Amino acid sequence: MELPELSSVTVDIVVDNFIDVFEPSLPGVVERAAPGRLKKPLLAAHGLAVLVTVQHNGKSRRILMDTSNSPLVFFNNLEALEIPVESIDGLFLSHGHPDHYGGLQELLQRRQQPLDIYLHPASYLPKLLITPKGRMGPWTLDREALLRLGGRLQENTAPVVIDGMAMLTGSIEASVSYETPLPGPKRIVAGQEEKDSFEDEQALVVRVKDQGLVIVAACSHPGITNMVNYAQKLTGETKVAAVIGGFHLTAGGPELIQNTITGLQELNIGLILAGHCTGFRALTQLMAAFPKTFMVSCVGTKVSIG
Repeated sequence: MELPELSSVTVDIVVDNFIDVFEPSLPGVVERAAPGRLKKPLLAAHGLAVLVTVQHNGKSRRILMDTSNSPLVFFNNLEALEIPVESIDGLFLSHGHPDHYGGLQELLQRRQQPLDIYLHPASYLPKLLITPKGRMGPWTLDREALLRLGGRLQENTAPVVIDGMAMLTGSIEASVSYETPLPGPKRIVAGQEEKDSFEDEQALVVRVKDQGLVIVAACSHPGITNMVNYAQKLTGETKVAAVIGGFHLTAGGPELIQNTITGLQELNIGLILAGHCTGFRALTQLMAAFPKTFMVSCVGTKVSIG
């Protein structure tokens, strides 16, 4: 699939699981928010919201990926980072888990204008989680409520390009054997509970001139290596400037962590910025494996490529 070479892309971490004012910056590429200079304190939560700003031929578009686990955290951080809700041109929902759509309905309520919402139709299926502490859920993304509140639903299962600038992968194609969805997540289809295949989870991909691909993932339930490999296959671009998002590794155990590290090493990625569901143990091992190219994704982080 043809993707233009953008002049630049910036990725702002609006909500993530971590705040750490001592995490270093990488001048010109990764900048951390200075808390004392913001309008109000930032909040961290088990959720994700990422603002991707793409620029091409003098045109700029702001695409928000996900809306955190709750309106409280989401709107606090939008205000702190001075991101008006009307400045968001489109919204991409990575998959149908509530820590990614918690602020979505209120976002639509607060806007004066309708909003394009890009998502896989399987995101509406009821989701639940089996954990050592018991069953959680089910949770259901309310399609009718989104329509009623002004959401213009753009549903895709296959790859699609947004405004000729950014690509959504559609359902991820598996390419490595060690990355398969974990057994705990379930979904309900036609009244029957089954293992969640995460066909609804997709990544956002852009191509930056002289830099390569920037891949923004959310939880990477289908596997972050699978996601990168599929983005390369779809675009024909092998160079990867940055991979940003949650990798969902610690819950998969030591073998998955090590296999993923080996897979990522083979891809020669310029920057790996991981947080959210990656898990502390996996983050420490990623840091050890990629001392020059790995950074923790913290609330208020801005990544600039190009």
